[in-house]
Amino acid sequence: MGKKILIGGGVLVLLIIVATAIGSGGKSNTSTTPSASSGALAAGQAQAAVAAAPAGPEHSEDVTITACAPDEAGYAAAKVTVTNHSSKASNYIINIVFESGDGATQIGTGLVAVNGLQSGQQSPQDTSALKPALPGYRCRVQDITRYAA
Repeated sequence: MGKKILIGGGVLVLLIIVATAIGSGGKSNTSTTPSASSGALAAGQAQAAVAAAPAGPEHSEDVTITACAPDEAGYAAAKVTVTNHSSKASNYIINIVFESGDGATQIGTGLVAVNGLQSGQQSPQDTSALKPALPGYRCRVQDITRYAA
């Protein structure tokens, strides 16, 4: 039993490292809008541009940021609720980005890890950037990894 826990813990640490590396690789779930400076877009082109915009991270329906406010130490923090909408028990690794209100400056990131969440269950979690919060900062889900428990 002890070896299984040790191996499982090692696998989880490896997955966290991989998810963090993937999440910090410049991937973003923000969308861009075509510039109007090149002339007016035809209605069909405007609709195509909207349809091509990324919808957010995969499994985003499972993660809700319920609060985005500094913690007791003044660090950028967030409260997150993870809800397993799949049909099987799942594990989650979630990267939260803390950034200035205009999105121009990243304060830091936080990590949420949930193991063995049963189908239909919710798990409230807290995460922090461990860096001082900027006035008016915002929280954003950057990446979600869900895999079978």
